[in-house]
Amino acid sequence: MVIWKPHLADVYLATRSLGGSMKVSLHASGECFVRAPNPKSWKGSGAAPRYLDKWLLDVSSTFQFPFSVVVPEQELRIADWAPHREKGTIWINPRPGFGVEVGVFLIRSDQNQDATLEAGGWYETIVDTPLPDGRRLIVAAGTAGVPSDRIIELEAIRVAAQRVIAGRAEPARNPRMILFAGPNDLGTRKFIEAAVTRAA
Repeated sequence: MVIWKPHLADVYLATRSLGGSMKVSLHASGECFVRAPNPKSWKGSGAAPRYLDKWLLDVSSTFQFPFSVVVPEQELRIADWAPHREKGTIWINPRPGFGVEVGVFLIRSDQNQDATLEAGGWYETIVDTPLPDGRRLIVAAGTAGVPSDRIIELEAIRVAAQRVIAGRAEPARNPRMILFAGPNDLGTRKFIEAAVTRAA
């Protein structure tokens, strides 16, 4: 889900499953942060922080790739999803043998970016809209290949999370994890979304 306030050029993004708990905010000033869940929903150790991550973008540059959300192939599900109200939802079809990565880009260019995105492995544009400060917001879906050693690491984290949840008095419904990776050389934060309980 992508929500923006055009008069401020601020962009707010959240996933469907975690939107009620946390979101990423990209402000026109260049300030970016991942807000932590509501303190009442905080399951981590210690007091709930205000932010899980916070960083700055150079808003004068021609290209920014602030973050992406990666769903490994092993986390994708085939199912008859429950009907929902039509709200402009875009269903992304993954490429066979790959996971899905949804990337957020901010650029200063009026040129068509389709060829550039495709060359980078981004095969579906979800949002392409101008912002009041002269930049363009592009959200695109692409292929995500996750190395096998990272999948093994993900499984170990999943088992640890299952133990923590099993030890809690109140059960968790459809528990999910967000793992932080980055920033890389471009300053991009990558978030890996995964289920705590594996589908049968």
